[in-house]
Amino acid sequence: MSYCKILPVILFSSSLFAQSVHAAPVDYQITANFGVTSNYIFRGVSRSNNAAAVSGGVDYSHKKGGYAGVWSSSMAGDDYELDFYGGYNGKLNEFKYDAGLIYYNYPGGVSYQDTLEAYLNMDFSVLTLQAALTLDKQGTSQTTDIYLSAATELELKKDLALTLLLGTYQFDDPAYESYIHIKAAISKGEFSFALEKNDKSRPNNAGDIRFAASWTRAFDL
Repeated sequence: MSYCKILPVILFSSSLFAQSVHAAPVDYQITANFGVTSNYIFRGVSRSNNAAAVSGGVDYSHKKGGYAGVWSSSMAGDDYELDFYGGYNGKLNEFKYDAGLIYYNYPGGVSYQDTLEAYLNMDFSVLTLQAALTLDKQGTSQTTDIYLSAATELELKKDLALTLLLGTYQFDDPAYESYIHIKAAISKGEFSFALEKNDKSRPNNAGDIRFAASWTRAFDL
Protein backbone atom coordinates (compact mmCIF):
# COMPACT_ATOMS: atom_id res chain seq x y z
CA MET A 1 0.00 0.00 0.00
CA SER A 2 1.37 3.46 -0.94
CA TYR A 3 1.91 6.28 1.57
CA CYS A 4 -0.69 8.42 -0.20
CA LYS A 5 -3.33 5.83 0.82
CA ILE A 6 -2.06 5.51 4.37
CA LEU A 7 -1.96 9.26 5.11
CA PRO A 8 -5.74 9.88 4.99
CA VAL A 9 -6.23 6.94 7.38
CA ILE A 10 -3.70 8.42 9.81
CA LEU A 11 -5.30 11.85 9.64
CA PHE A 12 -8.78 10.37 10.14
CA SER A 13 -7.61 8.26 13.08
CA SER A 14 -5.95 11.29 14.65
CA SER A 15 -9.17 13.25 14.28
CA LEU A 16 -11.13 10.48 16.02
CA PHE A 17 -8.57 10.38 18.81
CA ALA A 18 -8.85 14.11 19.34
CA GLN A 19 -12.63 13.81 19.53
CA SER A 20 -12.45 10.87 21.96
CA VAL A 21 -10.37 12.93 24.40
CA HIS A 22 -13.34 15.26 24.85
CA ALA A 23 -16.03 12.56 24.54
CA ALA A 24 -18.36 11.91 27.47
CA PRO A 25 -17.77 8.72 29.49
CA VAL A 26 -19.60 5.66 28.20
CA ASP A 27 -22.84 5.07 30.14
CA TYR A 28 -23.15 1.39 29.38
CA GLN A 29 -21.12 -1.76 28.90
CA ILE A 30 -21.66 -4.84 26.73
CA THR A 31 -19.83 -8.03 27.66
CA ALA A 32 -19.83 -11.63 26.52
CA ASN A 33 -18.92 -14.82 28.35
CA PHE A 34 -18.04 -18.38 27.47
CA GLY A 35 -17.59 -21.36 29.75
CA VAL A 36 -17.15 -25.12 30.02
CA THR A 37 -17.92 -27.37 32.98
CA SER A 38 -17.54 -31.05 33.76
CA ASN A 39 -21.11 -31.07 35.18
CA TYR A 40 -23.83 -28.43 34.75
CA ILE A 41 -25.39 -28.29 38.25
CA PHE A 42 -28.30 -25.91 38.86
CA ARG A 43 -29.56 -25.49 42.41
CA GLY A 44 -28.06 -28.77 43.51
CA VAL A 45 -29.30 -30.90 40.59
CA SER A 46 -27.33 -31.92 37.49
CA ARG A 47 -28.95 -30.74 34.27
CA SER A 48 -26.36 -32.40 32.06
CA ASN A 49 -26.83 -35.90 33.52
CA ASN A 50 -23.41 -35.60 35.17
CA ALA A 51 -21.73 -34.95 31.82
CA ALA A 52 -19.79 -31.96 30.52
CA ALA A 53 -21.58 -28.84 29.22
CA VAL A 54 -20.68 -25.65 27.38
CA SER A 55 -22.30 -22.25 27.88
CA GLY A 56 -22.18 -18.67 26.68
CA GLY A 57 -24.00 -15.38 26.92
CA VAL A 58 -24.10 -11.66 26.26
CA ASP A 59 -24.88 -8.95 28.84
CA TYR A 60 -25.79 -5.26 28.67
CA SER A 61 -25.40 -3.12 31.79
CA HIS A 62 -26.00 0.59 32.39
CA LYS A 63 -24.09 2.64 34.92
CA LYS A 64 -27.38 3.56 36.63
CA GLY A 65 -28.02 -0.10 37.51
CA GLY A 66 -30.22 -1.51 34.78
CA TYR A 67 -29.13 -4.62 32.90
CA ALA A 68 -30.36 -7.29 30.48
CA GLY A 69 -28.87 -10.40 28.96
CA VAL A 70 -29.18 -13.77 27.32
CA TRP A 71 -27.41 -17.00 28.32
CA SER A 72 -27.45 -20.55 26.98
CA SER A 73 -26.06 -23.92 28.05
CA SER A 74 -26.04 -27.43 26.69
CA MET A 75 -27.86 -30.06 28.73
CA ALA A 76 -28.37 -33.82 28.71
CA GLY A 77 -29.13 -35.35 25.33
CA ASP A 78 -30.16 -32.94 22.60
CA ASP A 79 -31.83 -30.48 24.97
CA TYR A 80 -30.42 -27.07 25.82
CA GLU A 81 -31.31 -24.09 28.00
CA LEU A 82 -31.84 -20.54 26.74
CA ASP A 83 -32.36 -17.83 29.37
CA PHE A 84 -33.49 -14.22 28.95
CA TYR A 85 -33.25 -11.85 31.91
CA GLY A 86 -33.32 -8.23 32.97
CA GLY A 87 -33.26 -6.29 36.19
CA TYR A 88 -31.79 -3.56 38.31
CA ASN A 89 -29.03 -3.55 40.92
CA GLY A 90 -27.85 -0.90 43.33
CA LYS A 91 -26.33 -0.13 46.69
CA LEU A 92 -27.74 1.35 49.88
CA ASN A 93 -24.97 2.12 52.37
CA GLU A 94 -23.17 -1.25 52.70
CA PHE A 95 -26.15 -3.22 51.43
CA LYS A 96 -26.25 -4.31 47.77
CA TYR A 97 -29.38 -5.54 46.02
CA ASP A 98 -30.31 -7.06 42.68
CA ALA A 99 -33.90 -7.65 41.51
CA GLY A 100 -35.27 -8.80 38.19
CA LEU A 101 -37.06 -11.32 36.00
CA ILE A 102 -35.66 -14.36 34.22
CA TYR A 103 -37.27 -16.60 31.63
CA TYR A 104 -35.89 -20.14 31.42
CA ASN A 105 -36.58 -21.54 27.96
CA TYR A 106 -36.00 -25.17 26.93
CA PRO A 107 -36.48 -25.42 23.15
CA GLY A 108 -36.05 -29.22 23.19
CA GLY A 109 -38.88 -29.55 25.71
CA VAL A 110 -37.72 -32.96 26.90
CA SER A 111 -37.06 -32.72 30.65
CA TYR A 112 -37.98 -29.19 31.78
CA GLN A 113 -40.84 -26.73 31.37
CA ASP A 114 -40.38 -23.12 30.25
CA THR A 115 -40.49 -21.01 33.41
CA LEU A 116 -40.80 -17.32 34.30
CA GLU A 117 -39.24 -16.34 37.62
CA ALA A 118 -38.82 -13.20 39.73
CA TYR A 119 -35.72 -12.96 41.90
CA LEU A 120 -34.19 -10.80 44.61
CA ASN A 121 -30.56 -11.03 45.75
CA MET A 122 -29.40 -9.21 48.88
CA ASP A 123 -25.68 -8.87 49.58
CA PHE A 124 -24.73 -8.02 53.18
CA SER A 125 -20.97 -8.29 52.49
CA VAL A 126 -20.42 -11.43 54.61
CA LEU A 127 -23.73 -13.06 53.65
CA THR A 128 -25.71 -13.14 50.40
CA LEU A 129 -29.39 -14.09 50.46
CA GLN A 130 -31.40 -15.08 47.41
CA ALA A 131 -35.14 -15.54 46.90
CA ALA A 132 -36.69 -16.65 43.60
CA LEU A 133 -40.42 -17.06 43.00
CA THR A 134 -41.91 -18.87 40.00
CA LEU A 135 -44.55 -16.73 38.31
CA ASP A 136 -45.46 -19.09 35.47
CA LYS A 137 -44.47 -22.62 34.47
CA GLN A 138 -45.51 -24.39 31.31
CA GLY A 139 -47.93 -27.27 31.74
CA THR A 140 -49.10 -26.62 35.31
CA SER A 141 -51.34 -24.19 37.18
CA GLN A 142 -49.43 -24.80 40.44
CA THR A 143 -46.67 -22.31 39.78
CA THR A 144 -45.72 -20.71 43.09
CA ASP A 145 -42.44 -22.61 43.50
CA ILE A 146 -39.88 -20.80 45.62
CA TYR A 147 -36.12 -21.12 45.90
CA LEU A 148 -34.21 -19.70 48.88
CA SER A 149 -30.49 -19.71 49.56
CA ALA A 150 -27.85 -18.22 51.84
CA ALA A 151 -24.18 -18.06 50.85
CA THR A 152 -20.94 -16.70 52.19
CA GLU A 153 -17.58 -16.19 50.48
CA LEU A 154 -14.33 -16.45 52.40
CA GLU A 155 -11.09 -15.11 50.93
CA LEU A 156 -8.44 -17.71 51.73
CA LYS A 157 -5.69 -15.64 50.13
CA LYS A 158 -5.33 -13.32 47.16
CA ASP A 159 -7.42 -14.54 44.20
CA LEU A 160 -8.45 -17.70 46.07
CA ALA A 161 -11.92 -17.88 47.62
CA LEU A 162 -14.13 -20.46 49.30
CA THR A 163 -17.91 -20.22 48.82
CA LEU A 164 -20.38 -22.07 51.07
CA LEU A 165 -24.08 -22.22 50.18
CA LEU A 166 -27.23 -23.68 51.71
CA GLY A 167 -30.37 -23.70 49.57
CA THR A 168 -33.86 -25.12 49.43
CA TYR A 169 -36.25 -25.55 46.50
CA GLN A 170 -39.91 -25.84 47.50
CA PHE A 171 -42.35 -26.89 44.76
CA ASP A 172 -46.05 -26.01 44.66
CA ASP A 173 -46.89 -29.02 42.48
CA PRO A 174 -46.68 -32.28 44.52
CA ALA A 175 -45.47 -34.06 41.38
CA TYR A 176 -42.08 -32.42 42.06
CA GLU A 177 -40.00 -33.32 45.10
CA SER A 178 -38.90 -30.40 47.29
CA TYR A 179 -35.35 -30.63 48.59
CA ILE A 180 -32.46 -29.01 50.43
CA HIS A 181 -28.95 -28.79 49.01
CA ILE A 182 -25.49 -27.66 50.06
CA LYS A 183 -22.51 -26.49 48.01
CA ALA A 184 -18.85 -25.83 48.69
CA ALA A 185 -16.72 -24.28 45.95
CA ILE A 186 -13.13 -23.11 45.57
CA SER A 187 -12.50 -20.43 42.94
CA LYS A 188 -9.30 -18.94 41.59
CA GLY A 189 -9.41 -16.56 38.67
CA GLU A 190 -11.44 -18.08 35.85
CA PHE A 191 -11.53 -21.57 37.41
CA SER A 192 -13.80 -23.10 40.06
CA PHE A 193 -14.13 -26.51 41.68
CA ALA A 194 -17.36 -27.38 43.46
CA LEU A 195 -18.94 -30.18 45.48
CA GLU A 196 -22.74 -30.30 45.82
CA LYS A 197 -25.23 -32.60 47.53
CA ASN A 198 -29.01 -32.63 47.93
CA ASP A 199 -31.47 -34.75 49.92
CA LYS A 200 -33.71 -35.82 47.03
CA SER A 201 -34.93 -39.41 47.23
CA ARG A 202 -35.67 -39.96 43.54
CA PRO A 203 -34.18 -41.15 41.34
CA ASN A 204 -32.16 -43.49 43.52
CA ASN A 205 -28.81 -41.74 43.00
CA ALA A 206 -30.20 -38.18 43.18
CA GLY A 207 -28.62 -37.53 46.57
CA ASP A 208 -25.09 -38.53 45.57
CA ILE A 209 -22.32 -35.96 45.94
CA ARG A 210 -21.64 -34.20 42.62
CA PHE A 211 -18.36 -32.62 41.54
CA ALA A 212 -17.96 -29.90 38.92
CA ALA A 213 -14.79 -28.30 37.55
CA SER A 214 -15.53 -25.16 35.55
CA TRP A 215 -13.81 -22.48 33.51
CA THR A 216 -15.44 -19.19 32.48
CA ARG A 217 -14.08 -16.18 30.60
CA ALA A 218 -15.77 -12.80 30.17
CA PHE A 219 -14.70 -10.06 27.78
CA ASP A 220 -15.91 -6.67 26.58
CA LEU A 221 -17.58 -6.24 23.21
